[in-house]
Amino acid sequence: MQWRSLTLALAGVMALGGCAEDDISRPTEMESVAAHQDALPDFLRLREVGRPIWEPADLHLFTAPVGTVESGFAEFGALVEALWPAPRHIPISPTFGIGPGTSHGPPYRHELAKAMKANDLVDRGVFPAVAFSTRSGNAVYLAGTLVPRDVARGRSPDFESGWIIPNRVMQITVAGIAKRNGEIFDPLLAPESDLPALDEDLAPQFADVDGHSHIAFITGTSQVFGPPGTPVQGWYRYEITMRDRRGNGWNIVARFQVKQNR
Repeated sequence: MQWRSLTLALAGVMALGGCAEDDISRPTEMESVAAHQDALPDFLRLREVGRPIWEPADLHLFTAPVGTVESGFAEFGALVEALWPAPRHIPISPTFGIGPGTSHGPPYRHELAKAMKANDLVDRGVFPAVAFSTRSGNAVYLAGTLVPRDVARGRSPDFESGWIIPNRVMQITVAGIAKRNGEIFDPLLAPESDLPALDEDLAPQFADVDGHSHIAFITGTSQVFGPPGTPVQGWYRYEITMRDRRGNGWNIVARFQVKQNR
């Protein structure tokens, strides 16, 4: 479906950064993953795999319009534009969707949270049926931002030199499924795709940068993408894996319940 291709395109290019120097040095202490996990709500969980020099941040689980087949899921496109608005974020191409626009420096850990607040979107782990049903045209989304740990510095579209997710660890392969009551509900929640290096192969304007300052992602599903006839109520689980070219990365789990409308 068109929305699925849009989801992948967004994941592939909400890449907002770069890296000019290829100077990766391991810090003496990494940020505590346990501390990072403690800051998350109960319905979101993270597991570190290996020793990634980047991490998911600003994670959110919320409901918003996705649209219909008849609308071409245009509502999803409008949501993306609202959460990552111009001029800081602009389309790179029809293939890659939203990418770097006007330069804006760090920090990036609360950029999405601010956009959600501006658009009256609220995190939650329990949703009414109207938040997920085919009839309503809504979906439950998981969105966030990949940010660098303080390991590699370089040039990006946002700055001449700063902390980055360097091209040398890209691509990051993303895949994900959605389950309902323990059974597969949407095997294409996040069809396997690669977040690319930020270089001239992606777009000519990135020929002189070396990586990403941050990478935004969003995916989600609704009753329309599940098996026909599946009731909307139930316990749902999103399972997302992210691995860089070195095999390091993260597992992200979002758990929520959809209840009968009241």
